[in-house]
Amino acid sequence: MTQWFYVYRQWLLRELQLRFRSSAVGSGWMVLQPLVHILLFTLVFYQFFQIRWPQGDGSAGEYGLQVFIGLSLYTFIADVINRSPGSIFGYPYLVTKVRFPLPLLPAVIVGVAGVQMALSLVIAVGFAAFRGLSWEVLWLPVSVLPLICYGLALAWLLGSISVYLRDIVHLAPSVSSLLMFLTPIFYPSSMVPEGMRWLVELNPLAWTAECVRGLLMHGTSPDWLGWVSHFGVALASMAFALWFFRRVQPGFSDVL
Repeated sequence: MTQWFYVYRQWLLRELQLRFRSSAVGSGWMVLQPLVHILLFTLVFYQFFQIRWPQGDGSAGEYGLQVFIGLSLYTFIADVINRSPGSIFGYPYLVTKVRFPLPLLPAVIVGVAGVQMALSLVIAVGFAAFRGLSWEVLWLPVSVLPLICYGLALAWLLGSISVYLRDIVHLAPSVSSLLMFLTPIFYPSSMVPEGMRWLVELNPLAWTAECVRGLLMHGTSPDWLGWVSHFGVALASMAFALWFFRRVQPGFSDVL
């Protein structure tokens, strides 16, 4: 197990370095990119579409922080969806010639996306501190834990299935884009029609976004019943995804 952690850490550092290699700003893009996005989305949705959150002072800063929180969480899931399909077939030499713990490859994708999410949430906490924070912010790591587990389950499933069905690579960006508009990231969940509210309640990304916004913006504790439900489903999804990955793994070398 210790060896696995060592390999995972080394591979994670490698992926972080490769992602920003040949970039003048380097890893600084992990901070600059979400800030640039939030300025753009605040201009479009706050100024042009006049969208406001029902709670708050209605200012552009308040709207921007609400969106920044949702966008930080969405970027994590979108990164997992878009990059996981190539996590196995992108390294055929590890599959066919080297005895390597292959489940670590999709897990590294989750790790890299998690680092990005963590940095963005630290920035969000910093901005929220100017508005005043309560002790409930300490629940932030616990609140995002189910989403991380969902991401790991997605990574294992997409990484293994894409070895046999390469079309997923082309489908993934469309799915992640659709998820962005189906989740209350740029708009409050209260704008969702009552008959479609179940989409928000069952969507783990939407639930996590509302939970984190409550912690940072309003000082409200997480909905523990919802957290337990999502965490239980996330753990079950992880167990199934890992079982499925190991079940189809023996055929990877035949395909690659």
